[in-house]
Amino acid sequence: MALNWPSLTASDEYAIRSQRDLTLNVSLDQLVNLAINLNSVLLEPLNYTSNTLSNFATIVRRGATRVFLDIYWNSRTRIWQLCPFIANDSSSAINMTFADSNENAIFVYDGKAYTCDTTITFSKFLSDVLRNQWIYSTDDNLNAQTIVLTMNLRLAKAAAILGIGHQRSVASKVNQATTDIPNLQSGSTSTANTAVVTASDSESLAVQIDDALRKYVYTPVMLNLDRSNGLTWTDNAASRQGWPLLENILLKDFYRVLFSFGDIEVPRSEYDTNLDADYIFNNDDIPHSGAGVISYTSNFSSSELDSMTSPVCTLNDGNDISITSTGAVVKPSWLIASDTSDNPFSAAAMLQYMKCGFSPVLNATLGSSSDILQYVITGLESSRWSWMAGQPTEQLEPTPTNGATPITGGSGDVRRCAALTNNGWAVENCYSKYKVACRVAKSPYNWTLSQKKVSYYDSTGACTGDTMLSLPRTALQNTMLQILRQSDVGSDPVWIDMNSIEVAVWHILWIASY
Repeated sequence: MALNWPSLTASDEYAIRSQRDLTLNVSLDQLVNLAINLNSVLLEPLNYTSNTLSNFATIVRRGATRVFLDIYWNSRTRIWQLCPFIANDSSSAINMTFADSNENAIFVYDGKAYTCDTTITFSKFLSDVLRNQWIYSTDDNLNAQTIVLTMNLRLAKAAAILGIGHQRSVASKVNQATTDIPNLQSGSTSTANTAVVTASDSESLAVQIDDALRKYVYTPVMLNLDRSNGLTWTDNAASRQGWPLLENILLKDFYRVLFSFGDIEVPRSEYDTNLDADYIFNNDDIPHSGAGVISYTSNFSSSELDSMTSPVCTLNDGNDISITSTGAVVKPSWLIASDTSDNPFSAAAMLQYMKCGFSPVLNATLGSSSDILQYVITGLESSRWSWMAGQPTEQLEPTPTNGATPITGGSGDVRRCAALTNNGWAVENCYSKYKVACRVAKSPYNWTLSQKKVSYYDSTGACTGDTMLSLPRTALQNTMLQILRQSDVGSDPVWIDMNSIEVAVWHILWIASY
């Protein structure tokens, strides 16, 4: 079912867009945003239907940048589908007519009933949901975002059928399903294993992705080319082991999706993932398990996670992250932390994970649609690690009518400048005097504060030596600056390099200096 999403406020819109923009010169693996498991959060409790999948575009538009999706191998049709079930051999359908026009079947498995739209193949998901509902509706500089779609490959289970719409048995309907997928573009270089497998090239996931999304997909082949051309970065320097910057991927090359493999439960005798090596990243490239993937409360204590006063991790000299309670050390690259149905994330816990460079993964299955909606909204709002709740505001006195507010001289109340406060970023009067956040050159986590308190208009000259006025571009950078701010000025704000001074219609886009 489609959830009843509330409208975004103006502050929400500005916060989402400005947080994307300030991370444009951050490498893809360093980005910290919300992730969601579509199966456990939406499809499992709300049914495997097109209506439920319609929530996907909304969730991604509001800030989720990594999505986990189970896709199921139908050994009869040799097609990847989103429904977890196929009709068992002894199943006899009780024909039923449903109010909607979709071809929904009710399967019974392990004592529980599941509703599935049996026509939703992976190919259809790519074209109808990923491309038509999301990419096409956000294909502009203001609304576009790049996501990672991690696919868990599973075998469809045989289940009894309780009923199906349109007076036809699901068995005959599913068995009649066909697919017509063209070849990959001729320029693609294949590294697929030539071993004999049951699946043919025409059934490969790479072919289906290429057919639906060719120009929108960033692939392992492209990553290798960017690395060889020196276009990739780690957290602090150019590196041939790094990843490209979001700006290059999203706004220069217009790539919207990276595909990666998660769990692979389908035997190679049924499907060989080597067929997809040029198109889909593996766990070594974009991890879904390993040292950088942790579970809620297994690595942090509840008291630490519920505390908002200090982070529960530290950085060592090599910019690796050390988790305080366990001593585990991880590199700040593709880090994720997942919750469970027994212990869903609190807003405080999500923020603490993000402070340490982990993207929280919503993974809990809840009962009611209202609980699910609130759970996802809380996750999306908590993932805005930059602005405090309700910010940025539109407190403008006076409101400009023609042209921008002057950037020098005068006095008054001009609320077009951002400062880091106890609870995150907030719009402040540009004439107020605070210390300035100065970042040490070529050191993303090393900050100092200016000696004097100055207005925002004088902030660029307040940093000395090899430091300059800057702003945090990742959640981990923000944590390091917040620690310094609290130890140096206590509860006072500090200026960061973000303002809307020279934009006549300020709320169109907050400006961060690059």
